Amino acid sequence: TATEFSRADVDRKAALIKEALGSYGVEASVVQINVGPTVTQFGIEPGWDKKYRDIKERDENGNVKVRREDVSRTRVKVERIVSLSNDLALALAAPSLRIEAPVPGKSMVGIEVPNAAFGLVSMREIGESSAFQKLLAKSKLTVALGKGAGGEPALADLARMPHLLIAGATGSGKTVCLNSIIACLLMHNTPDEVQFLMVDPKRVELVQYNMIPHLVSSVIVESSKAIAAMRWLNAEMDERYRKLAAVGARNIDAYNKSPKDGRRLPYTVLVIDELADLMMAQAGEVEPLICRLAQL
Repeated sequence: TATEFSRADVDRKAALIKEALGSYGVEASVVQINVGPTVTQFGIEPGWDKKYRDIKERDENGNVKVRREDVSRTRVKVERIVSLSNDLALALAAPSLRIEAPVPGKSMVGIEVPNAAFGLVSMREIGESSAFQKLLAKSKLTVALGKGAGGEPALADLARMPHLLIAGATGSGKTVCLNSIIACLLMHNTPDEVQFLMVDPKRVELVQYNMIPHLVSSVIVESSKAIAAMRWLNAEMDERYRKLAAVGARNIDAYNKSPKDGRRLPYTVLVIDELADLMMAQAGEVEPLICRLAQL
């Protein structure tokens, strides 16, 4: 469901931000408001620092009047707004806020304030967005990651990474993110296009995928078998490089346009849950294999 929010509450926060900045001598105006599922981004346009001089003039009655005119104006420095982050959080009664200075591609500073109630982001909503469909037309390894601070779809092309480490505190959503990535790849690829090799030492997160036809082997739960699987992957990488070199291709997409023996190469996606546990159990063997896979 989309985030439910009160327009009056958002306008109140915008007025508080402008008032708080003004009380510290920073002229600024709120030019854009983007409501996301967990935070609302207020786009702030810095104002001007003005210097004045007083000019004394006499009117026709001989009375002295003082007229003030601008001597110079300089744009308010972004650093002054960034330095007031704690004061803005206090004014908004927010536990914390993030300032993006400047917002990429826009001439404004983004102040992200947490919402009182968090909204849910469904994969279908992101998958049906025009941004997702546009990226999917270019790459079959497009994955949905959620929504950005302004409510825009957050997407990624796994082929362009192509290595991804998901880290975070307990309960921060690592497993949900991992399942979303796997689900996106399964939805848009056949077993001939993408194959998976999954390692799950905890035996609770990835074993549910044992029935899918995309697996190279059943989900690996033993550390010793995980080492053997990564050795196989290293050998597979070397073999694929030889195949690419034979036809003068730089990547799998180029190779699949004119495969040498008529067989297309599928993408192979290695998924490891709890990599830290695996490295602690088999540190001496896992680290060299992971490093070489990353380099290849």
